[in-house]
Amino acid sequence: MSQSLVSQMPVGQRVGVIADIPATELTDEDRRFIAQPELSGLIFFARNYQSPQQLAKLCADIRAERPDLLLCVDQEGGRVQRFREGYTRLPP
Repeated sequence: MSQSLVSQMPVGQRVGVIADIPATELTDEDRRFIAQPELSGLIFFARNYQSPQQLAKLCADIRAERPDLLLCVDQEGGRVQRFREGYTRLPP
């Protein structure tokens, strides 16, 4: 199924993969990776975060490539809080 057809489907009807990228900014390889129509979303980890401004730019760059992707964070609260500086501290 082409990316354009997948992006036209309601989110609840899409079936795909949530994956991650290795760094704090998109590379050409990342751009090719996120162009795959099977990819439904990206999950961010601490390695993807330097500052709120950097994260906002990363999200904007991803949205420029794939506005339909679900963007997630492995953020459980307490000891496992990936984004700390500039964000509300979540209790465990």
